[in-house]
Amino acid sequence: MRPSPLFHGLSPEEEEEALTYFRALSYPKGRLIFRQGDLGQALYLVRQGQVRLFRLHLGGQERTVGYVGEGEIFGEMGLLEGKERSASAQAVEESLLFALFPEEYSALIRRFPLVAHNLARILAARLREADLEMDLLSFEEAKSRVAYALLKLLRQGQGPLFRLRHRELAALAGTSRETATRALHELRALGAVRLGPGEVEVVEAALLEEVAFGLA
Repeated sequence: MRPSPLFHGLSPEEEEEALTYFRALSYPKGRLIFRQGDLGQALYLVRQGQVRLFRLHLGGQERTVGYVGEGEIFGEMGLLEGKERSASAQAVEESLLFALFPEEYSALIRRFPLVAHNLARILAARLREADLEMDLLSFEEAKSRVAYALLKLLRQGQGPLFRLRHRELAALAGTSRETATRALHELRALGAVRLGPGEVEVVEAALLEEVAFGLA
């Protein structure tokens, strides 16, 4: 498993001990882990595989929030609040997850208080990203939205070659499939990406960032 920011500052031996507080759960490709509206009960750590987070809006429109890979966590608000899930989670591929429930979390942070601090840092970083993404989705053109969506995937440790359909990228960028396709062709013309059948490859991440933030 890739190093998890949840265990930042712990020794390898301490990390192994911390993992004993989690419950291992396996999910086949395509299986829902939880649905939007379910009562939140646990935080999940991706040991192997990949998970897609998505929301359903009024009218049944589905929007991908993001993808979570090895070493990353999701569902933390359900652990801390115990309220309804704000998004659904689905295994993109066969995945092994480690689930942390409230009672075990309380015991874990008593043993390793640093874990609570690391979780707070993760939440703060996600809040900053959510604020930035809200601005981009509200004001920037489709090309910037698509560029930012690709950058988000890169920051999550994926790529630079992505095997995803245009409608999947459109869901992540908050736009239509047709608009996402036009934006991808514009990004290709700029030299930021390469397009192939069923795939998108980022070839100039710096240029992609300039496009995302309106600098190119």
